Parts: sequence; structure tokens; C-alpha cells
Amino acid sequence: MLWSLFKSIQNSYDILVDGAWLWEEYINILLSSHFYHPKNKSKFGAQQLFSDGKGLIYPDFISKSTDPRLIVDAKYKPIENIRGRDYLQVLAYMYRFDVSKGYYIYPDSEGQVPLVLNLNKGSTYENNVSVRDDVNIIKLGFKIPNKSADYDDFKMQIHESELVLQNFITSQI
Repeated sequence: MLWSLFKSIQNSYDILVDGAWLWEEYINILLSSHFYHPKNKSKFGAQQLFSDGKGLIYPDFISKSTDPRLIVDAKYKPIENIRGRDYLQVLAYMYRFDVSKGYYIYPDSEGQVPLVLNLNKGSTYENNVSVRDDVNIIKLGFKIPNKSADYDDFKMQIHESELVLQNFITSQI
């Protein structure tokens, strides 16, 4: 119950939406023709990390194409917040599926140029760290229009963003 400015009681109803889940399902609509989409909330499509059935994992998206196979992770967070554990998670999925390219798709107001992160090899202890050009993670900013004249303009702009993403991902398969 909320008190209004006129000191009367009004009923208020709230809903809580899991934005990360909604973002992932939206990306699934765009990629579903080329990707499997395991769903950890419903335990659908679990993949086994180990041979004894232990270590069930749920990558967001696994390409149906095996040559090359791609792993895509939908992240509902800004690019600068994709780090640490996010990298380890996708690298584990890439290792499990013998994949050389992993992708993050995140919402962005600008639609950034893909940021390619090349995996290192070697050790700082041995002073032999070098860049591998055969394994990388790519961060893809999905442009969310924020300057639309009206709803029809927004629909046109978001459709353009969807096509850009679909065309880019399809070109990688």
C-alpha cells in the first residue's frame, strides 16, 4: 500500500523481471535458427563437462554448425563489467566444445565495433608471454536505439540492429 499526496491509501502492484534472462531469451529469438539454447532455469539441454555425467553446464548458445563451432554468451551488463569470471566461464565452454572463438553479446547504446581479446600463452614467471591468434573472445555490442522520434522509428532502428547482429554472427559460422 502507498500513501498518495492526498493521504489516502492506494493499492500498488509490482512485478520483478529478471533482465538477464529476458535479454538472453531475446537474443535466442535472433539466433535460434543457427544455435542450440540450453536453458539452466528449466534444466533443458544440459551439457556434461566430464565423462561421468558430472559438471552439468549450460552455455547460453552453442552453434549448430560444427565447423566452426561457436559459443555465444548473452550478458546483460555494460562491456566494462564483462570480466574475470565471465571470461573463465566462456573459456571453459570453449575448451569443452573445442572452440576457438567465443562471443559476448551485450546491450550498448552505440553499437560498438567488435572488441577482439586474444588469449595469451606462456608465463610471466618465465618471461615468455605471447599472444595466441588462434583462440579469442569477441565482445559484440548490440545497439539499443536511444534517440528515436517515436515507436515506429524505434522499431525500425531495433530491426536494423537485429539484422546487423544476425549478419555478423552468420558470417562467422
